[in-house]
Amino acid sequence: MLSLLQKNKWERLLLMATGLCVLIAAILSFIVPPGADTDPCWGFIVMHGMEQGHHFNQLIMPGPANIADDHAEFLAWWSPGQYLLPYFFKLLLNINTGHSVSLTVALCNILGLAGFYKLFIRLNFNAGVAAVSTAFIASQLFFTATFTYYSGGELLLFAFIGWFLYGCFLFEKVTWRLLLFLFLASFIGLFAKSSFLWAFAAGTACCWINISSRETGELLLPKNIATSSANGQRISIWVKNGLFLAVPFISSLFILYVFYLSKGITPALTGGVSVVKAETFGFPLASPFLSAFSVDELFSGLICQDGGSLVSHQMAVLIVFVFLFLSLTFLVLVMKFSPGKKYLVAFLTFYITGVLFFSFLFLNQSEVSCEGRHFRVIGILAIPGLVYLAFKTKLTTVLFFAVWLFFIYTSSATFLRELEGNRDAAKGNLGISQQLYDKNTMNAILKLDRDQAGKATFVMLSSDIAAEVRYNRVIAIDTGTKSWMIPYHGQCGNLYILMPADFISKNKADSVLSCFTGYHNFSSKQLSPDFYLYSANH
Repeated sequence: MLSLLQKNKWERLLLMATGLCVLIAAILSFIVPPGADTDPCWGFIVMHGMEQGHHFNQLIMPGPANIADDHAEFLAWWSPGQYLLPYFFKLLLNINTGHSVSLTVALCNILGLAGFYKLFIRLNFNAGVAAVSTAFIASQLFFTATFTYYSGGELLLFAFIGWFLYGCFLFEKVTWRLLLFLFLASFIGLFAKSSFLWAFAAGTACCWINISSRETGELLLPKNIATSSANGQRISIWVKNGLFLAVPFISSLFILYVFYLSKGITPALTGGVSVVKAETFGFPLASPFLSAFSVDELFSGLICQDGGSLVSHQMAVLIVFVFLFLSLTFLVLVMKFSPGKKYLVAFLTFYITGVLFFSFLFLNQSEVSCEGRHFRVIGILAIPGLVYLAFKTKLTTVLFFAVWLFFIYTSSATFLRELEGNRDAAKGNLGISQQLYDKNTMNAILKLDRDQAGKATFVMLSSDIAAEVRYNRVIAIDTGTKSWMIPYHGQCGNLYILMPADFISKNKADSVLSCFTGYHNFSSKQLSPDFYLYSANH
């Protein structure tokens, strides 16, 4: 790689500049630790329980039948890597969770960029296209946002998926090394993010198609199966390779299901009546450009809107179909002008697999959000193809760099704004930046937690603030789920419920209080303009 860069000075300079920007962002992220999504915060709660001696990956909370008793739930919904990797840095360097998250972000982003650069070279792109594509990824909002907001599994998957695909196209024959590689990759991938399993299926299919087509000279199975004995030999090669590759694929999935996925609830197991919406198939089909260009991040939520989106739902659907048209046009151009068979196999396999997998989940209304982050690998695979096509004419090259400058400006401005927000944000026991909670509220909760050590039960309507409670039992309620309002019976010390002000304005406060059947005569205290604390004595 170094010798290649020495021959191509401008590519080397571009990669060095990209690396320097990543290093600066990593240093700033360590000085001002990022915030954290609610997903990894569930893991931080589990991590705290493991520190207290509880079993691996067990979420320990007061149970609904009687809050005086603990209820253990295996956290299969999210991957363990999103909290175990920061925990590793925390133990190794004796630092708080916020700084360990910063190191996790830096490591994963560096590994991810390096892995995708190597992959692009492996997929027959020249050093110039690979370098520009890597720098383009680093300038996207979905990349820079990780330095100010820790997303958990998506980041770990970004670090691994490029290297995984590189390995899939590294082998030219089905050998025991390839089978071992796939077997081990399944465990590393699930450690990073549970949704890796669909990418694992696509990667295994890439191995099968790439190796079989190389051995037979056919990109797909022969059209006329019975025309000659040579075709029969080609088919036998495809079948033999498929059977061999099925061994690590099926065996690893069996082990992962028995020892991890079956122990708890996963998003794929949720769902209801099948409902066809415009975005059910439209969003997955539009995923190459939606995820490559950080569309969700630019619009503050497109289809998955939490009240802060810049567009209405109707406009969002229209945008999805515009990007669907662009994505399908790109697909046609890639099939016509692809730089090589390997890239075509990689992009088509992941695109088709992703569309089928997520369309099925969306159709069955599984609790999987319509967000571009789930399709990120498809978008990243589209980027070198887009760069390759853009470089074919001067006009498209100029247009590409103009669009790229827009992304650089947007990502930089957003990064600096969020960094400033994190600097001024409240910070609790974890040391992460809690922009959603003002300092008065955070300090009040931390003080109450210390003063009431072992005497109270806290109720938080989000896992991020719940993870800050260290000295008392806490009930974290995920209000984003379909059935979050369930009754909690019994008593266990004084009860404290942190209530957002908008719950009161929307007349939801009484519904929350009524869930705790063992407590009555609640009193309230306004901690700040945004939060109230409800309490009831034992």
